Amino acid sequence: VIRRDAATIIAMMTNHYGTTPILYTTVDFFEDNELWKLNGVEFWLRSVAAHPSDRYPGQHWTFWQYSSTGLVPGMTGKIDLNVFAGGEGAWSDWLATRSVQ
Repeated sequence: VIRRDAATIIAMMTNHYGTTPILYTTVDFFEDNELWKLNGVEFWLRSVAAHPSDRYPGQHWTFWQYSSTGLVPGMTGKIDLNVFAGGEGAWSDWLATRSVQ
């Protein structure tokens, strides 16, 4: 049911915005709902205990949240820390393909 509903919402958002949404998920939700079975989905994976390759073996990811207790100069309090799965060129390419008109 979760995967079916997710696929429906993803299709609706893609049709409306002209670009696919990114699906943010935790390890437990990903495993409990077998989200790897969703086709054509970009993932933002949360894993603060280990690298995604350890917690989500074989799963491609675009973003990884590796901390929820990060400290960054200029920011007040603890914040989420995330990383993009690629270098500067890949980031520019990703932004270019994701821009909403």
